[in-house]
Amino acid sequence: MASTFAVTRNHLIFGLCLPFAVLFGYLLADVNDPVSRFAIIATIAGLSFPLLMKWYHPIMIVCWNMTAQATFLPGAPKMWAFFSMLGIFFAVLNRSVNSENKFAHVPSLTLPILVFAGVILITAAMTGGVGFHSFGGSGWGGRNYFYILAAVFGFFALSSRAISPRQAYLFVALFYLPGIAAIFSQVALWIGPPANFVYYLFPGELPNDPFDSFQNYAIGEARIGGMMIASFAFFSWMLARYGVQGVFDLTRPWRLALFLGGIAAGFLGGFRSHLILVAITFGVLFMLERAWRTRAMLVVTAIGTLLAVFLVAFADKLPPTIQRSFSFLPIGIDPVIKVQAETSSQWRIDLWKQVVEEVPVYLFRGKGYNFSADEMYMAQYNQTFMGQAGAAQGAALAGDYHNGPLSLLIPFGIYGLLGFMWLIIAGSVYLYKTYRYGLPELKTINALLFASFLGKSIFFFTIFGALSNELYVFTGILGLSVALNAQKTPEPTPEDELALQT
Repeated sequence: MASTFAVTRNHLIFGLCLPFAVLFGYLLADVNDPVSRFAIIATIAGLSFPLLMKWYHPIMIVCWNMTAQATFLPGAPKMWAFFSMLGIFFAVLNRSVNSENKFAHVPSLTLPILVFAGVILITAAMTGGVGFHSFGGSGWGGRNYFYILAAVFGFFALSSRAISPRQAYLFVALFYLPGIAAIFSQVALWIGPPANFVYYLFPGELPNDPFDSFQNYAIGEARIGGMMIASFAFFSWMLARYGVQGVFDLTRPWRLALFLGGIAAGFLGGFRSHLILVAITFGVLFMLERAWRTRAMLVVTAIGTLLAVFLVAFADKLPPTIQRSFSFLPIGIDPVIKVQAETSSQWRIDLWKQVVEEVPVYLFRGKGYNFSADEMYMAQYNQTFMGQAGAAQGAALAGDYHNGPLSLLIPFGIYGLLGFMWLIIAGSVYLYKTYRYGLPELKTINALLFASFLGKSIFFFTIFGALSNELYVFTGILGLSVALNAQKTPEPTPEDELALQT
């Protein structure tokens, strides 16, 4: 009589997992080998698949304003772009297995975004395609296309799930506060070798641009670029959480202290744009809340007057990076710092004078981003031997014009500019409607999103803009707003219309 052998569930699990664990341990012995790296990434991806299918939305929100990079992938893409691509995949997958997981239906936003993306793709097809040098291609410029498409996909992935009003403030914190991680690489630099693991997710950047001479790492002496990002992230969260009147409520002075301290920390980056962007965003929100009718007006006026007097009297005594942040104001600062800031501005003006002559050439057929290895070599050669002039040529070749309209007109022509302006106008109208007619408990959040979007738009067209690097800022705000306001269509009700008439 033959005996039967019953394989239990535990035996089956151990029989599969133990050999796999041995193989995985062998691959970990040489993580630099391409085959080992691929196997490790594939294994982690397979194990993470169920978790990502359920939690892709909050993970993507956390990564959106975080400066982390996926260094384990070719080209080391930014983490928000990586999870944007994963997010749209899992959003479509969830929709295919459950008909109730529907994408948000907001035609006023989806149409301009899709039209703008169509302009990008058509231009790429007409100008030599998309070149990904990091994947072994002979062309360059695919990185810019990748970030633009990731920003477009990110909008649909962010808006694919509704956020409950009860969790709104939590998700807004998850959206903005991870931006504080921008200073992690600088902190790791101060700590030294024990913190080198930080660079796997937050690669270090040189704290100085080519036109600065502060070559040490003391606080206030070297520019901490990530401090501006961290400061603006904290600034945005404070206003989304409390609003202007809540921040300037003197019965809770800790709010005002944290708010002003967070803004002041951003000046350690030495960027003049920090003060301008903060002022524009705060000004829009201040007017939106009609704070001039409240006590907040007195507090803002008093603080502004004290700061103005302090700057006039002691500007030249401040640390160099902070002086640089205020160098465009008519106050007395160190002449050397003033010259350095003016040199940086003149470099941009010279760049604009060079590339503005190309606008008529690419007005109806954009230049695109694709360029050859020979052009890249010549740009690097010129930068080495021609200094600033060569650097300007390299920036123009890469599509980094330090100017919003030029970053649209030259790569994508008039059609790209019109498509983007349509997106900005449609987005502004939508965000204003969510503030005006959205849920009352979301009014503070919706006000900040509208002010931030409008302030960034003004900044993009007048001060500084780079389409491929900043499109995700606009689509991220819109995607988050759609997810937050999915439970109420931002349209005036009969009660709202009656209130407006009275």
